[in-house]
Amino acid sequence: MPEIVAVILAGGKGQRMGSVLPKVLHPVCGRPMIDYPINAVLSTGANKICVVTSKEKSNPVAQYLKNKPKVKLAYQSAPLGTAHAVQAASFLFKNFKGYVFILYGDAPLIQGTTLKKFFAEVKKSDATLGFITADLENPTGYGRVFRQMGQVTRVVEEKELTPEEKQIKESNVGFYCVKADWLFRVLKEFKPHPVTKEYYLTDLIEFAVNEGRRIVGFKGENGSEFFGANDRNQLSSIEELMRKRFVHQWMARGVTFVDPKQVYLDADVTVGAETIVHPQVYLRGKTRIGKHCRIECGAVLTNMVIGDHVHIKPYCVLESSTLEKNVQVGPFARIRPKSHVGAGARIGNFVELKKTRLGPKAKANHLTYLGDAQVGAETNVGCGTITCNYDGAKKYPTKIGKKVFVGSDVQFIAPVTVGDGAFIAAGSTITENVPSKSLAIARGRQVNKKGWVGKRTKDHGLRTMDRKHKKKGP
Repeated sequence: MPEIVAVILAGGKGQRMGSVLPKVLHPVCGRPMIDYPINAVLSTGANKICVVTSKEKSNPVAQYLKNKPKVKLAYQSAPLGTAHAVQAASFLFKNFKGYVFILYGDAPLIQGTTLKKFFAEVKKSDATLGFITADLENPTGYGRVFRQMGQVTRVVEEKELTPEEKQIKESNVGFYCVKADWLFRVLKEFKPHPVTKEYYLTDLIEFAVNEGRRIVGFKGENGSEFFGANDRNQLSSIEELMRKRFVHQWMARGVTFVDPKQVYLDADVTVGAETIVHPQVYLRGKTRIGKHCRIECGAVLTNMVIGDHVHIKPYCVLESSTLEKNVQVGPFARIRPKSHVGAGARIGNFVELKKTRLGPKAKANHLTYLGDAQVGAETNVGCGTITCNYDGAKKYPTKIGKKVFVGSDVQFIAPVTVGDGAFIAAGSTITENVPSKSLAIARGRQVNKKGWVGKRTKDHGLRTMDRKHKKKGP
């Protein structure tokens, strides 16, 4: 039987967010914020987590969590406070004799390492109740912690503090670790607040003091770890802190961020050692970047797989595709989903790929669109090339072999296939398959008319004089 389980409170609607999306589902670095406390608890060894959410039809929180392993759901019948929410989870922990973590789904900065230290201290002291404290620069709104000889004697809520007591910085930040049997017994004895008619977890401390229970006030090292997101300003601050945490983690592993404050990366992004990331780069989703890469300013990468020694030049937008090692892309290139660029290939400025496979050492250096295409190794695609893949109803493929030379301003009318080693003349519109090692020319023949410009100038002058004469009239 596990020693520790958890209850995570996620019933708030987050009206101050001004959103139809429940507060705990708002993303922080690419993940719904409730994922973070869940993962923090799982890292402690807890194998049962109850998320308490509101009881309503089509609850998005319940829909999101229903298939998560080790996560169970409980429903709060009415928004009657934090203690009432925890009591709603009691049916899941009947006969459980260990400890219960109580956390908040809108506090994503909590870390598993902190919870492990917290639990270890509570268990070592054989305390009935443990709660996390922190020295806050601005503790307004928090209950203050009073100690005697290092032991917690009481917690006084903000409204009951004297002016002198308000100077105390150590505050109860609201995370608890409680013996389960005692917790669910005393919750039944709670009385509603006389004004709000709600039941508050902070009363746990008063019950423990009155019963002479052993209490641990575990002081967290960093008060920002316990911040919650009640509105979009706070959400933005939490996102900034989380992003800073991830950036520092990757820098410790050998990644260079030219300006750490101006890079935006999601939680599931990985970056290889010796890679350099320039300012204003966005790394989103499950993007994986290899070693010794260079990602220049303004690049946006979403769910990309990037090999080693890849150079992405400024202002490229790349999504759900793979770049193998030694590839160069950009500037101002776009790679759309399901594309694959082989090792050593070159994608130049204003080139767009869509669902295209470019072979090793192939090149498309300028002003090109390749959609639903396969391009063989060492093929050169000239400036202004277009694969015309859509007839208004259906997409069609273009297949270009190895070591093909495609001149500038070529249109391939799909479906069409070009064999290995073929040569496509500039300005051609290719509508039929091209055999290997063949020259394809599909353009109007050039005609030079000698002396035409002089004749045109003379004729133009006569017509102009004639028009002026007609305007004068009789």
